[in-house]
Amino acid sequence: MTALLSVDDLRVETSTGRTLLDGVSWSLDAGGRLGIVGESGSGKSLTALAVLGLLPEGMRATGRVLLDGTDLLTLPPRALGRVRGAQVAMVFQEPLTALDPLMTVGRQITGPLRLHRGLRGSAARDEAARLARLVHLTDTERILRSYPWQLSGGQRQRVALAMALACEPRVLLADEPTTALDVTVQAEVLDLLDDLVDRTGVALAFVSHDLPVVARVARDLVVMRDGRVVERTTVADALAGGEAAYTRDLVAAARAVTGLPTPTRTAPEDAR
Repeated sequence: MTALLSVDDLRVETSTGRTLLDGVSWSLDAGGRLGIVGESGSGKSLTALAVLGLLPEGMRATGRVLLDGTDLLTLPPRALGRVRGAQVAMVFQEPLTALDPLMTVGRQITGPLRLHRGLRGSAARDEAARLARLVHLTDTERILRSYPWQLSGGQRQRVALAMALACEPRVLLADEPTTALDVTVQAEVLDLLDDLVDRTGVALAFVSHDLPVVARVARDLVVMRDGRVVERTTVADALAGGEAAYTRDLVAAARAVTGLPTPTRTAPEDAR
């Protein structure tokens, strides 16, 4: 099967020549669920930003990021802007900073609908309401009239998911989307994300330092450390005892804190 999104030998360097990502490679099939895990500073979030051309000033990416064979790293800014949101969308860690505090939620959800789908007026408002219901927001009329700071953390993250799904993207990059939430709300958002991936068929790349969280939504796994890929495996095989010592250390640490269960290794015939 040809990968929908393929990251090949991705390197990110600063203007001073410091290497932040070194030869990162992984792939994501249509409808796939990939977890990207590692400790803080491992380069996992930087990888997601590089995929969408959102690196901070002073950083440069080389290698290839192929979306259906098109190298996103070579696209001019205007063409890449047409990809963002429409084909590859991102959900950030803290929606309170990712959302515009001076704009109502309804206007923010209809933004990508106008830009990428050409919806205006009542058609855009009706679609925004449908998207709000899709992510299980209740009292949608009030929420769409609200500003982000008037909503709870869980509501804001659901709004961010609605915006990301507005243009029916083929790939969803979720960068630590539940880290800022309390445990109960975190579980609700993870269940919602799991359900949305099943219902919409979007391919998911889920970035987190929290292995138990990744295990809830992902099937395949990339383990990163110091800007490099340590291991590419399945979640089940990693939890049953990964090949790399660093993966085993991550699993042991997670198990000590959370009581993470130990599954059996994935049989070859089940791994297709």
